[in-house]
Amino acid sequence: MTKNIHGVIRADEAYSKSMILERLGISQKFWDRMLDEGLPYTVIGHSRWVTGQALIEHLNKNAERKTNAAAYS
Repeated sequence: MTKNIHGVIRADEAYSKSMILERLGISQKFWDRMLDEGLPYTVIGHSRWVTGQALIEHLNKNAERKTNAAAYS
C-alpha cells in the first residue's frame, strides 16, 4: 500500500470519498458540489470511489472555467 501523502493524487489510482477529503483537505460541502457538477464516481460497498484521472480532469476543467469567468468580469 502506498504512503498517505497529503495533496498527492495519482491518475492511475482510485480514491474513496474519505481519502479525498483527507488528502486534499476539502469539506463535505465541496465534495458534494463536485458530485453535483458531474464528477464521475462508482459505489463500492457503502462508499463512493473516484479515479485519480477523473478527479484531476474535473478539478482542471473547473479551475479553467473559473479563471476564464474572472478574466471576462
